[in-house]
Formats: sequence, C-alpha cells, structure tokens
Amino acid sequence: MSYNLSLTTDFDFSLKEIQIIELIHKGFTSKEIADQLSLSEYTIKRHRQNIALKAGTSGKRAFRKFIKNYPPPSPITSK
Repeated sequence: MSYNLSLTTDFDFSLKEIQIIELIHKGFTSKEIADQLSLSEYTIKRHRQNIALKAGTSGKRAFRKFIKNYPPPSPITSK
C-alpha cells in the first residue's frame, strides 16, 4: 500500500483519513465517499472533522484551502 508519508508524519493522519483526503481532493462529496468506502455519511463527516482538527483548519474555507494546496496523496483507494 502506497501513500504520502508526509501526510502521516506532518499531521498524524490515519490511512482512512488519507483515503478520504484523496477523494475530497478529487472532488467527491461526503455521500460519494461514504458509498465508495462502504461507510456511513456520518462516519465520513466525523473523519472530515478529525482531518480539519489535525490540520489546524477552522471553517470550510480553510479546510478546502488545505485540501487544495496540500500535495495530493498517492493513490491508495481501491475502485
């Protein structure tokens, strides 16, 4: 399994959080991510909150900026 090590070392993101970051970066909605990963939409929203907390972002605009500006993780999501 390949993933961007800086995401785990810089922010202590879990592999699931990195998968979600990858899908957010690709433009997927929480519902689409939930469907793709076979999780509930609530679980994805909680992961997004945890990602924002670990990244030190507050508000949707700052979160989107973090996702947009951070190098995209290497693909780890299965299709």
